[in-house]
Amino acid sequence: MAILTKVIPMNHHVKRTLAGLPRTLHHDFVLTYRGKPIINEGGAKDSFKMACKRAGINQGRDVAGGLIFHDLRRTVKTNMVNAGVDQMHRDVILGHSLHGMDVHYMAPSEEDLHRAMARYTEWLDGQLNLQSVDHSVDQTKTPDID
Repeated sequence: MAILTKVIPMNHHVKRTLAGLPRTLHHDFVLTYRGKPIINEGGAKDSFKMACKRAGINQGRDVAGGLIFHDLRRTVKTNMVNAGVDQMHRDVILGHSLHGMDVHYMAPSEEDLHRAMARYTEWLDGQLNLQSVDHSVDQTKTPDID
């Protein structure tokens, strides 16, 4: 079975976030728990729940105003629409399947995807007003939750 590669362009926000993550000598995984890769089914979901809990964010479909992981993807796709990124490029970047005749006739190049991401990033950068962001940090110790 041939392994297909998938190119997903990253903007400077993603690169900065990834560069700030702690690395170990044993792996280069992004999602980790206590230095070990999260590779089991449900591990990322459990980590998302814990992160929301620690941040004081309501989480879950059955919770009023609860955030679910899919909301992040929905937000990015909505923002890409607002940035003027066309549907095909949005779908490919977000890993959605192309439908209908697009499957046969649409083949965006890596350069096309980079241009689409650049357009989104330019729009996103124009939306950021860092002066209005609360930069304070709550230094209250929270109990370790496993």
